[in-house]
Amino acid sequence: MSDDHDDPVGRVATGLRDWARGLLPLEAAVELIATACGGRLLYGPWIRLDACGQHWFDPDIAAVEKGVLSGGERRVLTIVMSLASAEHPLDLSDAVCGLDDDALDAVLRGLAHAGKRNIP
Repeated sequence: MSDDHDDPVGRVATGLRDWARGLLPLEAAVELIATACGGRLLYGPWIRLDACGQHWFDPDIAAVEKGVLSGGERRVLTIVMSLASAEHPLDLSDAVCGLDDDALDAVLRGLAHAGKRNIP
């Protein structure tokens, strides 16, 4: 069995979850980063590491660097940015239009978490 030391993706996801803990919209954003789109959003330059070794999400970098993603990945990242920062509002109808079923389910679970609701 692998642990976080052997799994850099798991280590990043765990670090982001630790960073977001206690702030529901941020927790929802991190879960979208970690689970939507097969976890590919964990690999972007928007995932930062501070001097103390703490991972965090930078929505300003995401706004500039999201051009390398597929359309669905960009939509999910736009939702993540909005959950993480009030400086990145979005039109939700544009953001969810065209998402595949898995990404849409992840977004709906994330929004429910941010709103203190549980969706199985």
